[in-house]
Amino acid sequence: MHYKMRRNGFREDSIWQASRHLPPFAVRASESRVGVLPIGLGFLRQFKHPTIFLKVSCDGDYLLPLIVGDAAVETLLDVSPLQGHIEECPDQFHFVSSLVDKLGHQVKMVKLTSRVFNTYYASLYLGKPGDDDVICIDSRPSDAINVARACQAPIYVNKTIVLEDAIKIGYGGRPKSTKPIFNVILDSAPEGPDPISEELKLVRNMNLASKEERYIDAAMWRDRLKKLRNSSSVVYEGLATPESYD
Repeated sequence: MHYKMRRNGFREDSIWQASRHLPPFAVRASESRVGVLPIGLGFLRQFKHPTIFLKVSCDGDYLLPLIVGDAAVETLLDVSPLQGHIEECPDQFHFVSSLVDKLGHQVKMVKLTSRVFNTYYASLYLGKPGDDDVICIDSRPSDAINVARACQAPIYVNKTIVLEDAIKIGYGGRPKSTKPIFNVILDSAPEGPDPISEELKLVRNMNLASKEERYIDAAMWRDRLKKLRNSSSVVYEGLATPESYD
């Protein structure tokens, strides 16, 4: 819905239809209420880029907005299991579904595991039916969601992500509480300086200077590294941990 409205310039108001028939997009901790959640044009207009909204149900209903590329949304619409058939030329996600099935495995779940700065990370969990052993494969979140859709697998979200990034929505069309994290980029590098890349660069320069016995330069790089780490300490303390949301 948001994707179509965005392409039409947000010219019409719409209704967010919450449905039990879309299990991969409902991350549930308890049974949620069934009905229509009115999402106003003003809310959707805040997201200027193609966005996937995951509906999370836990002591209320939440939306987790994930900004992706056009291709991810278009593919997501195409792989809907509700279509009742797979096209003659299946895409890569139907191929993954068929391959996993032929190997005697199944996609048991996908999980959004963490967010580092403006980038989310996800994993696929494969295993044999009835077997507790699983194979964990790292994935881009948009690919993981498309695989879950094609395989009708559940999606789980890190508890920290839900607490920090999800938006609580209310019946009546207005979010009960919104948080100012609307610019989280799903699969692309964060805009602006990257503290991790900058730290690696400083460490590399310091080690090189030390190896070449340029000790004054090495001390300079060491001091810059220390300054960077001190300035980034608050950010590092707030990083998400891989605790799953059950």
